[in-house]
Amino acid sequence: HESRVGSTLVANSLTAMNPAANRVYSESNPINNALKSDNPQLFRDVVYLMGRTNRIEEENMFFKVSSIGSKRISVMREALPDTPWIFVYREPVQTMMSHLDPAKVDVQKNGRIMAVCTRARRSPPRDLYDLVEQQGRRVDELSDQEFCAAHLASLCESALRELKKSNHYGKAVEYDGLIDKLLDDIIPNHFGVTVDDKARQLVNEVSKTYSKAKTRSVDVNWVEDSEKKEAHSTSEIRGASELFLSQSYTELKKYSV
Repeated sequence: HESRVGSTLVANSLTAMNPAANRVYSESNPINNALKSDNPQLFRDVVYLMGRTNRIEEENMFFKVSSIGSKRISVMREALPDTPWIFVYREPVQTMMSHLDPAKVDVQKNGRIMAVCTRARRSPPRDLYDLVEQQGRRVDELSDQEFCAAHLASLCESALRELKKSNHYGKAVEYDGLIDKLLDDIIPNHFGVTVDDKARQLVNEVSKTYSKAKTRSVDVNWVEDSEKKEAHSTSEIRGASELFLSQSYTELKKYSV
């Protein structure tokens, strides 16, 4: 997933629809560490070990991988070539606002923005350098907004490369209308898991609760915020989104449900 685009809602939905039958791992350390090794056999072994069970009611297993794992979809595909997978993404300005909303973001004394998408600023990966250079820019001259957009674009570009080779096992899923896409297409048709009326009710119920609420003792109602994010975005965020994310966003739509 692209990061801050609804992937936790996907994991929560898969769990809620049938907790007894569906085992769902969300950004688990063993999976993330196996991916970092770039070893498909190790990744396959870890999946096997995490899937062992003596509960006959368990039928399906799902993994939500951390966003940086999008750069290693090739490892997952080589390890499990016939396994369906999805990449969740969102309209660029909305995604950027989820990371850099001026009303919420943490700004250091030196003016630098502290956010998930700017963590690699001190030691950017090679693919981010390449992506930035393709736009005629240098990493060290990017604003925080531009660096964030370039980081997110590197995730999208990695996913795109694998989507183009996936033989329909991979699908891109845009954030807008996410729950309907899951219930009507992705879960029954792509994952091959039956969605009955009870499952639909349970998923719709869990979708009303904010997926990253800090506490489960008090429900935090989830509200669609796409229009609000667009309206509150800054010119810096819009410009960075256009420069680095617009092309991959357009391409991802070609592989979307």
